[in-house]
Amino acid sequence: MRKNFGFALAFLLAIVSNGATLAQTQPPEEKIWILLDDSEAAYASLGEAEFRGLGAGFDLPDGGRSVNRLAEQAPGGAFDPRDVAKLPAQQLGYKADWVVEHFRRYNLDWDITALRLESLDPEAKSYPWLIVMNGGAANFYEFFVDLKNRPGWAQYLAQKLNVMIVTIPGNFKYGGWEQPVADAKRQPAYLLDHDLAMGEYEVRNAIFTNSLIMQGLKALVTKHTSGDILLIGHSTSGELSMLAYEDPELSARLKGRYLGWGSGGPARLELLRTVRGKDVPDRAGASPPGGRTALYILERRDPPSYARGYSGFLNPLYEPGMSHLQIAERWLAAEARRRPNFKQQLQNLEHGADLGQKAWVENEIESLLKRTGNPWHIAFEDVAKDLFATSFTRMDGFRRMVWTTAHFDRNHWNPEQPMKSIEVFVANEYRAKNPDAQIRLINWDPPMTHYGHLELPKQLAAAHFSVVRWLVRP
Repeated sequence: MRKNFGFALAFLLAIVSNGATLAQTQPPEEKIWILLDDSEAAYASLGEAEFRGLGAGFDLPDGGRSVNRLAEQAPGGAFDPRDVAKLPAQQLGYKADWVVEHFRRYNLDWDITALRLESLDPEAKSYPWLIVMNGGAANFYEFFVDLKNRPGWAQYLAQKLNVMIVTIPGNFKYGGWEQPVADAKRQPAYLLDHDLAMGEYEVRNAIFTNSLIMQGLKALVTKHTSGDILLIGHSTSGELSMLAYEDPELSARLKGRYLGWGSGGPARLELLRTVRGKDVPDRAGASPPGGRTALYILERRDPPSYARGYSGFLNPLYEPGMSHLQIAERWLAAEARRRPNFKQQLQNLEHGADLGQKAWVENEIESLLKRTGNPWHIAFEDVAKDLFATSFTRMDGFRRMVWTTAHFDRNHWNPEQPMKSIEVFVANEYRAKNPDAQIRLINWDPPMTHYGHLELPKQLAAAHFSVVRWLVRP
């Protein structure tokens, strides 16, 4: 069921008479293209040596020094992204712009932000804009710089592609958060220009639907990019990519293409897989067993939760002898200010097999609105109709799709039994509903985790650039 690069290349050399010359001159991306061209394999894997050999031509002109200085001078590394836009593009390899869209939903105002990186490579206009969206508890910083403030995945991608890094509403705050992660006063920055009363934070936390985020995302994409697009929703934001295909404007620009990085499938497939009785590993951040926590209470990250599959030995902060827990402790301490490290429970519920909890969610929201007196005049029915929209996205109409995973991202890949991986199930379901489409799954074999973009960012950028080129080729 699997075909790795070594086998594919050996086969190719066996049928090409000048194989030695081909091996010497072969562009690195062809290693990936050979795997993606195989229509029979359920999945493919790119070996560690081949993956680590990627990255030539992706270095920043100044080596990342300009952004590094900004980050090192800011408390907790929470540099102002508006200052990045002031840096000379020739030093960065891209022109940076910080954009904020203000929008209204459920009778409330919201802010959504993005760091827009327009590549100086003239060929970038030949490819779609790559829209990267953070998962729960994160923001644009982790895609822009690594944990030592060196160039991150998106900066490397921007040497070849136009990139926009979106932070979902609430997950970015100018200057970061000063309160400890466990402090209830540490709340999302739903509006960038002022703080809110605790009662309003709680209501917003409880009604934070994917449909709401999608409205802001569409405003960013339509106003600040042009031409074709590709949406990469990392982790729980994978749902946003699927919801985008429901929108006629965005769907026309996506052109039936899909690219996932630790994205999983839509919520309807998570539920379907559970119903069919497949082996489903616990997702990090899944709803807690037993008693329910009030919907307005944020889920807060802690080292034990990040020690289970997130803190690997490729983490930039790892030192020999450290345990997974010690890596997680150092990571969360280093990112305590600029990274939110919290997540609305509704994000998990709408991302998983929790459709049966819709009635409970509705009751929680109605009760909360009654308790607060609802001075914002939020129409409950407007929220109710948006709940769990992720469970009803269409799965047909695709032309080319590629999921990419990391070897030790156990939420998405099972290294011991790959055919039991969630992404294998997801890809097969899409193949069944899109029989004429090219649907692929490729796993990167280094010991990367769900946060491979922090671990081997340059190589991952090169790998994804090759996948993008495969997706858009005639």
